[in-house]
Order: sequence, then C-alpha cells, then structure tokens
Amino acid sequence: MEQKKGEELIRRLAAALRGTELYSPSHPLVQRGIDALTAAAVERLQTTPSIVIGFIGDECVVDSTRLPRGSASLIAFARDLRDRGIEKITLTRGLSRAEVGHLVAAFTDRTSPAPLPDRLLSRGVRNVTLGRIVVDEVSDEQVGITAARRVYGTAVETAETLWNAAKAGDQPDPGAARKIIDGLARLVTQDRTSLMALTALKKYDNYTFTHMVNVSALAMAQARALNIDGPLLREFGFAALMHDIGKVNTPLEVLNKPGKLTNDEFDVMKRHVVDGAHILRRTPEMPALAPIVAFEHHLRQDLSGYPEKIGSRKLNLCTMIVSIADVFDALRSNRPYREGMATVRIRSIMGEQGNPAFNQVLLKRFVNLMGLFPVGTLVRLTKGEIAVVTAEHRSDPFRPQVKIVVDRSDARLEEPVLANTWERDEHGDHPYAVIEAVDPDSTDIDPLTYL
Repeated sequence: MEQKKGEELIRRLAAALRGTELYSPSHPLVQRGIDALTAAAVERLQTTPSIVIGFIGDECVVDSTRLPRGSASLIAFARDLRDRGIEKITLTRGLSRAEVGHLVAAFTDRTSPAPLPDRLLSRGVRNVTLGRIVVDEVSDEQVGITAARRVYGTAVETAETLWNAAKAGDQPDPGAARKIIDGLARLVTQDRTSLMALTALKKYDNYTFTHMVNVSALAMAQARALNIDGPLLREFGFAALMHDIGKVNTPLEVLNKPGKLTNDEFDVMKRHVVDGAHILRRTPEMPALAPIVAFEHHLRQDLSGYPEKIGSRKLNLCTMIVSIADVFDALRSNRPYREGMATVRIRSIMGEQGNPAFNQVLLKRFVNLMGLFPVGTLVRLTKGEIAVVTAEHRSDPFRPQVKIVVDRSDARLEEPVLANTWERDEHGDHPYAVIEAVDPDSTDIDPLTYL
C-alpha cells in the first residue's frame, strides 16, 4: 500500500513538472497536474507530518520506502533532478496548492541564476524544502557503537535546543525534532543493540535531555517489536521525545527536590501534562500524537494518576508504550537526589502484581525486549570479576555473554576475556555467572568501549 502511494506521488510530481516543459503555466493540463500533485501530497500529509522524496542513483525513495525502478522517463526525471543538485524534496504538513505551483514554476525556470531553494524561499514557500541527501545519522554500511554514539550525541544536543526554545516561550522546531527521530529510527531498525546500550548510561548532568532521547529510543524499540514501522514509527518516536516538554514551566526546585513533594508542590508538578499538551498543540507541523501523549503519559490503566477527572477514555497505544519507557529510564538513571536502580530491581517494581500503572501485556513484551542484563551493562561475576554484557542468551536472561575486563584481583585486563556464562566446564558447573549489575559511574570503566 505504501509503495503504491509512493509510486503515485512520484508519477504526479513527474507529470506536473513535465507538463510545464510542454505547455504554458496557465494551460489547463499544467493546472490539472498541479491539482493532482497537491491532492496526492495533502492526502498523505494528513497521516504524517512530512513526506521525504529522495533520489538515489536512478531510484526513488519516498519516506522509508524504496520504489522499484520505474520507466525510462522516470529514470530520466530522477537524473535531471540530481544534475540540478536536487537529491531530496521534503513536503511538510500545511502544504498549499499555491506552494506546489511555485515549486513547479521554479523547476521549469532555467534562466534564473538563483539556486532552486532560494527561489522557493523568495516566493514565500515554507512547506517545500529542496536539498541534498546527507546521511550523517547512520547508513546501512556504517553501524556499530561509534556511529550510534554520534547519532545519540547529536540527538541529545538537539533535544536541549528544543527544550530551551520552549522554555523561552518559542515553539520547538519540528524539523529539528524530525531529524533526531530519523536517526534514532534507523538505529532502532539497523543496530538496536548499540542504541539500547547508549540509553543505559546513567548520567544526570544533562538528565533532562538524555531522558528525552532515551524515552524516544525505548518507545520506538517497543513499537518496532510490535511491527510498527515507517511514518507511524517516527510519529511514536516524536511523541515520546516531546512527552515531558511541559516541564519547561516547572520550577527546578520542584523538579529536583530530594525529598517528598508537598501537596502544593505536587500540584505544580502535575501541571506539566496540561502545559505540554498546550505547547505541542499550538506548534505547527506537530504530529497529532504528541499532545495526546504529553497529556496522558501519567495516567494509569484505570485512569488514576493525573490529570484528574478527565472522564472516560481509552489510553492511546503510544501513551502506554511511552509510560513504560518513561518510568524505566527514570528509575535506572542517576539523579542528584538518588542513584539509579539495577534493571532487576526496576523489573520488580514495575511488574508488581496488580500494578495499574502499565498495560501488563506491553510491560511483559518490554521486559523481554530489554532482557535482565541489557547489552552494555557492567556486571560483577561470582568470583569478583567485572565484565561488560556483550550479548543476551535467547532463552535464559540470567546467563548473558560477557567480556571480562577486570579480573578477580581487581586488575584491569589488557586483553578482555570473552565468556559465555551459560557454558559449563568439564565438571558440569558454570565457571562464570552474573551476580549483580555495577554502576559504571562507580568505576573508571566505559562499557561502550568494549562493544
């Protein structure tokens, strides 16, 4: 279905541009081509905040769908655009017929010395962006912890920019947020292990921004495990990224208070769900899911929690996924007023029988997805060695593969030792077994360097 819609959009784009080469701009055939292209694009933009059309070689890609090789005319069309420095066309929600007309006119005017993107801007076009494909997130060939670390670092920096814009009373930039989500979505699909390892770092100096990125990554990992992909996967990630944006209005002394909040302070804290929904609803090009998740993410399955007295409603699937990711990441992260918890302890808290906070089916799937000792976790073995988890056992979460980096005499190993804790020795015993997780911040070990 997505492929057919993508092919139809490309055909209409090619037809609209070809029409202006044969007829005058006012010719009925040209106008019908603009109408058809506008209708196809606007219909698709009702379900996604943006459409990205890319030209790679002689092939076309619409969002994440690579289209089959088209006719000779479509191949010539793709080559012509690339020759003119256009490898990517991005259409965003709010696109008007007038903007499509300006796009077509700009392409057919080969006399102007101004670059095509500048010509569109000069005509007031804001919902069409032209450019080159810059794969600075991660490509099929470039995966692994180094690439993942770069994507993650950029995402955290951009999250800070989004937060500061909202805190200053401005609207967070959806375009910048989409770039974060595109990079994280590729990692979720291509190298989830590295991304999950990065989210496990327990830093609190920039907790607000790492938490935004972590919740987005964890939510997309859950969604992907439910076979959600493409634009909807990115919309889940977008909503998760912005779920706590209302806290820009919450005083820091309330956010970071070490002890229990007073009733008045808790009332102030609870306002962030409504504030977040308001901020996101009035931000143009914001996915429809984002304000819903911001509003709902502290509601439990029985609608207790907050906001209160909202009447009868069914929680959105994205809300239920984000709630799990939000609490999990908050509990495992170090904060100024407490240390992060080990995964096994978090599982116990979140999985308490009868806990109405989470959808139990989704929670079980999340627990299975993350494992007891996720890849990248620093652990202590039975004889005192320190090791980094490098792979999980498919059926026994207690027995991962590890890379031993500190021996039982507390000496750092120059050459780490790879060990499968599920393997037995000649006596039938397990020579290695994990007894507990170790906080990397209590050591000088960076687990990621061993992945």
